[in-house]
Amino acid sequence: MRSDRRGRLRYAPGQREAILDAFASSGLSGPKFAALHGVKYQTFAAWIQKRKHAGTPAALPAPAGLALVEVEAPAGPCRDPGLSVILPGGGEIHVASMAAVPLAAALIRELSRSC
Repeated sequence: MRSDRRGRLRYAPGQREAILDAFASSGLSGPKFAALHGVKYQTFAAWIQKRKHAGTPAALPAPAGLALVEVEAPAGPCRDPGLSVILPGGGEIHVASMAAVPLAAALIRELSRSC
């Protein structure tokens, strides 16, 4: 760490990121973590806010290529209450229980993002 003429500690961007990553996995409160690492809480809080604003996209991209499709239910008794989702590229996701729906939704969101 370097210090300026006034004796204030100056952190390199990589050091700040490492400190913020450690804070995210620490489970400590912001003031306690800052005190343990010798960073003024006001400075630490400013780093957290800056990181939050830098990681937030200006606007969510509009979904592309979504279309309504016809769904046919099987005529016989339903033995598997699951849900199958066929993706535009031909891939298929099978959701076996309601508990897995949020995970499947997150996966579909990630797959729909452009690289």
